[in-house]
Amino acid sequence: MNPSIKLHIKGIDIHAIQWGNPAGEKVLALHGWLDNAESFSNLAPLLKNCHIVAVDLPGHGLSGHWPSHQHYHLWAGVEDVECILDELGWNHCHIIGHSMGAAIATLYAGTFPKRLTSLTLIEAIGPMACDIKGAPERLAQAINSMKKHNPEQASRKDTSSFIQARLNGPLKLTSDSAEKIIERGLVKTQSGYAWANDKRLRYTSMVRLPEDLIQSFIAAIECPVLGVFANDGLFTQEQAHIRWQVIQVEKQWHWLNGGHHLHLDGDVEEIANIVEPFIQANAG
Repeated sequence: MNPSIKLHIKGIDIHAIQWGNPAGEKVLALHGWLDNAESFSNLAPLLKNCHIVAVDLPGHGLSGHWPSHQHYHLWAGVEDVECILDELGWNHCHIIGHSMGAAIATLYAGTFPKRLTSLTLIEAIGPMACDIKGAPERLAQAINSMKKHNPEQASRKDTSSFIQARLNGPLKLTSDSAEKIIERGLVKTQSGYAWANDKRLRYTSMVRLPEDLIQSFIAAIECPVLGVFANDGLFTQEQAHIRWQVIQVEKQWHWLNGGHHLHLDGDVEEIANIVEPFIQANAG
């Protein structure tokens, strides 16, 4: 099985990595914001009875960027996932999502509930909700950013400064994990290297969904749900419970030691021992 896959959706190429047993349970893996498919490179090989395809979402990793007149709306990722599954020829599958990928997966599971066999959410249940009063200012800020947009990414002579930039970021990562993500997240230039991701991903979102609308998607989920959260992650149990209690179907969650990228640099074997039996128990 060739580990590299290239799909074509909505006019751009989507690159992906696959692992596991081609005859196993079909699993689509969705990474977090400014990450890429490599973020599953430690977990996926441990899910031996699954056929896992981890994509670089639009604007990330090796995948294409949207044309200049298009925007990166998180909720539009639902259509991207639907197109990716159509391209793979998967009528039904499991989804594992981390962070932004988990947010998109939550909305997708509520939009197309019959297509998912199970849903595993790592460090997110749905997207960030909007501050309604701040919506006009947010929209203006996003439009002004787009008006000034220059797609060129600055080059640096070697990869070490990119790795250090990730290590200095707000989300904790080990050096090995940062290096894995960076290796797939750069392009070679005449003067060194540059970020491969689309700069527009860093701009303020034009619109965020209100909390009651997000919860309507969560309530519409029909497949079993597994939650994996970090004790030193983005949420407290109290915060996550607000949305978790909205899930109407079979569900279980686990709070484990580690940070936001616990599926990459936490106790990955422990996570695999939770995820694999959950997927097999809900085999299609």
